[in-house]
Amino acid sequence: MAHKFIVEAASPLAGTLRYSDADRGFSFQPQSFDDLARLEGSEGRTSLVADTLQLEVAVDSGRALYVWGYLPKESWQREELKLPTSAGGAVAVELDDPPLEEHISVSIARSDWDVLFDESSRLVRVVRDRRVPEKLVEIADGVHLGLNGTEFVSFWLCPEFVE
Repeated sequence: MAHKFIVEAASPLAGTLRYSDADRGFSFQPQSFDDLARLEGSEGRTSLVADTLQLEVAVDSGRALYVWGYLPKESWQREELKLPTSAGGAVAVELDDPPLEEHISVSIARSDWDVLFDESSRLVRVVRDRRVPEKLVEIADGVHLGLNGTEFVSFWLCPEFVE
């Protein structure tokens, strides 16, 4: 089950990433459903899963679209975070097995994920190994993916917090 994440030139998907205290999770509202439908393609979407956080992906192209999912704040570790330099772009995922299929989720990695939160910057980082160097790509407004070569390392999330 090898996953490769390939950076491509593109503009991030416009929209708003939110964290709802009431729902205890993230949601993404695209600015334009037409833009989302164009990126999604004709075969729909599926999710790559990191614990309970979902990375929504277009089945046609493998393009990572946005993040959503249940992630209770009670499990977050407090840590000072500063968003590293991040370039806007697209990230396409290539899976050896299983292939991407609409509504069939696939695990990103079978390791434990740490969830870090900085109260002052309002940044959330979901990471497998904090020691691995990474380059960030903003795939959607407020959604940054950390990559080490073609390996997925982390999410850096800049949500709007709502009750």
